[in-house]
Amino acid sequence: MRLLAGLPLGFLYLLSDIAYPIIYYIIRYRRRLVRENLTCSFPEKSKREIQRIEKAFYRNLCDVFIEAFKCLNISDQEMRRRVEVLNCELPERIASEGKNIFMLLGHLGCWEWYQEVSVRYRLPRKGGEIYKHIENAYFSSLMHEIRSRWQTTQIEMKQTVRTMLSWNALGEPFLCGFISDQRPDTKAKDFVTFLNQQTWYAPGAEELARKVNTELVYLDVEKTARGHYRLTFKELKPTEQESASPFPLSRAFWHMLEQNICRQPELWLWSHNRWYKFELTK
Repeated sequence: MRLLAGLPLGFLYLLSDIAYPIIYYIIRYRRRLVRENLTCSFPEKSKREIQRIEKAFYRNLCDVFIEAFKCLNISDQEMRRRVEVLNCELPERIASEGKNIFMLLGHLGCWEWYQEVSVRYRLPRKGGEIYKHIENAYFSSLMHEIRSRWQTTQIEMKQTVRTMLSWNALGEPFLCGFISDQRPDTKAKDFVTFLNQQTWYAPGAEELARKVNTELVYLDVEKTARGHYRLTFKELKPTEQESASPFPLSRAFWHMLEQNICRQPELWLWSHNRWYKFELTK
């Protein structure tokens, strides 16, 4: 993987093109789950259209893998050329007011590249990213190296609250990224109708934000070409109905994520078992 990461992305995309039919037609990686997720999310679409999105998703998934480990060997100049970041004025304004920022996003496109936002704004100067522990020691080390190229602090999920409280006590504004479309555990407290399905979620980022003087923002994702992304900071603006909820900003996030997915559905991680039979523990 390290040797391959040194090759030009154009060549690596040829390998992605070769991998696609193997993963889709031969290995058939989670195809039943992907088809079920797409069919339930878009009941208005024809079988032909569902299959088109499905195939586009698997092509994108192969590209995401290539782009992720390319982080081991990609120049800052090439990242700047491939990732466009808009509305950096939003986090800069919030930080200038002495507030912290939680950046919420989903599994759209190559999320490993989105730490690139940390070098595009002037404030805040301190940044972190929440990650889930990987049991395999080799891949855990590899992913840590990939995610450390931007020199943001990697925070293991179980240490999130303790780390955010200690950072807030220092008085220096910070930005921390949360991939917030994960499947919840038994700590889920609310549900929304998301992609035509009842979707439970854990509003941990919003609850923590209330304790550490933090504003929540959304990172909108658009794939403009192969290997090129446009990332836009956006305010979370709950509707009147969402504002009546105990977690208005979380509900606004799910609404914005749904709109984001519907623009380019092939970018989302449909192979994730997001809608399992979730029983709320009382």
